[in-house]
Amino acid sequence: MRAFHLKILFTALFPCVCLAANIQEQWQSFYQRNWQTGSLIVTAEQFNLFLPKLLRANARYPNFSRYTWEDIQFLYDVSKTCQTISPVQTHLLAATEFELALCNNQPIDDTWFLTHDPIHPAGGSFLERYLSTKSNVTPSDNLLQYLTLYDPRHPLHKPLSTLSIEGREALFNGYQAWMENDTLWLSAEQGWKAISSSTWRPIAHELNIKFTGPSCELRYSNLCISQQNNNLLLQRFIIVSISVILLFIFGRGVYFKRQQNREKRFILQLLTHELRTPITSLGLTVEMLRDQFEQLTEETQQVVWRLVSDHQRLAQLTESSKVYLSTHNSHQLLEQSAYIRDWLDHMCEKHSVAYHLNQDRELSLPYYWLSICLDNLVRNAKQHGKGDILVSVTLTDKLKIEVSDQGDFPSAISRFITGAINKPNSDNMGMGLSIVRHLITMMGGKLKIYRHPTRCILVLPL
Repeated sequence: MRAFHLKILFTALFPCVCLAANIQEQWQSFYQRNWQTGSLIVTAEQFNLFLPKLLRANARYPNFSRYTWEDIQFLYDVSKTCQTISPVQTHLLAATEFELALCNNQPIDDTWFLTHDPIHPAGGSFLERYLSTKSNVTPSDNLLQYLTLYDPRHPLHKPLSTLSIEGREALFNGYQAWMENDTLWLSAEQGWKAISSSTWRPIAHELNIKFTGPSCELRYSNLCISQQNNNLLLQRFIIVSISVILLFIFGRGVYFKRQQNREKRFILQLLTHELRTPITSLGLTVEMLRDQFEQLTEETQQVVWRLVSDHQRLAQLTESSKVYLSTHNSHQLLEQSAYIRDWLDHMCEKHSVAYHLNQDRELSLPYYWLSICLDNLVRNAKQHGKGDILVSVTLTDKLKIEVSDQGDFPSAISRFITGAINKPNSDNMGMGLSIVRHLITMMGGKLKIYRHPTRCILVLPL
C-alpha cells in the first residue's frame, strides 16, 4: 500500500520536474537566439584596453580596507591648508603630493599618472580630480584609461550610458543578462550586446516564455522568467491535483485507522461479553469444589486454590473491561480503597524490584488499571533499560509514580525508524507505553518521559 502511494505521488510530481527542466532549456535557447541576432555594443578587446578596477562602481568610493577616515581627513586638511602639519605616512605620500600640487595650482605631467595608483584614497581617479580643476586641459589618449567608467570623457561611457550602475555591476559580476527599460543586455566572452524589445519579444513569444507576472519559475539576474498562461494553468492544475491526492491519502489513512480502532473495540466488547458465560460456569464449579474442599487430598486442595485464584482474576478482568469499554469518564472506573504500601508491596514483589515511598496513606484509586500501568512500565524497563530498576512513589496533593533505570530512552525519531524497520514482536503486541498513556489520561493524570537516564513518571491528581 505504501508503494502504491509513492507511485501516485511520483506520478503527480513528475510533470513539475519536467516543467522545471523545460523552462531552463527555453531560457538557454532564448539567450542563444538573441545573442546571434544583436551586434556588439562593447567588445572584449575594448574592455581589455582599460583598467578593470576603474570600470567598477567601487572605484568611486573610498577603499576602507586600505585607508581610514583619519587618512581621508588628513588629505582634506592638506587640500585646504596647502601644507602638511604632521609627518606623512608612506601610503599617503602620492595623494599628499597630488593635493599639494592642486592646492598650489601646479601642473602635473602625464608621467605622474602613469606611474602611480590611479585611484584616489577618497574615491574616484586622480586624473578625474585633476581635470575637474583644469577645464582647459584635454587628456591624451594614453591617459583615458585612468578615468573611471562614470566619467563622460571615458570612451566606454557613451555606449553604456543607457545601462544603470546596477546593470553594469551585474554584468561585470558574471551575469549574462540584464533587463532594463525593455532593453535586454547580454554578456559573453566576446563582449556586451543590447537587444531591443522589437527583437527579443517575438523570440520570447515563440518560445512561450515571459518576463512579467505574479510568480517566477526561474530567476536570473533581475529577470523573472516564467512560461505563458497555458503552462501556468497546467501547473496550477498539477498543484491542485497533488493537493487532492495528498488529502485523499491522509483521509484514507485516518479512515482506516478509525476502522481498525472500531474493530478492535468491537472484538474486545465481544470477548468481554462472551467470557461472562464460561466465567460464570467456572464460578459454579469453584463453589462446588469449595463445598467438597474438606474431602479432597492436600495436593488437590492446592489445585483448587489455584483455580479459585484464577477465577477471581478472570472475573475481575471481565468486570473491569466491561466498565472500560462502556465509558471514557475516569470517574466511572472502578475504584478500591487500600494503603499505597500494601499495593506497592504486591506489585514490586511480583517483579522483584525495590521501591521508595515518602509516606503511606489509604487512598481510593482504580488500582486495577493503575496496576496495569505500573506493570507495563516495569516490564518495559526490564526489557529495554539498563542497570537497577527503582520505583519511587511520592504522595502530596498528587500521586507521583516514577520508574527509573540507568539506560537512555530512545528519541521519537529512533522509535519511528525502529518501528518501521523491525517486525512487531508477538510477545509485546506494541501496546506498552501507548496503553499506559491512554489509561493514565482516562484517570485524569498524565505520563511524563525523560530520556537521560530513562524515567517514566505517572502523575495522578488526588
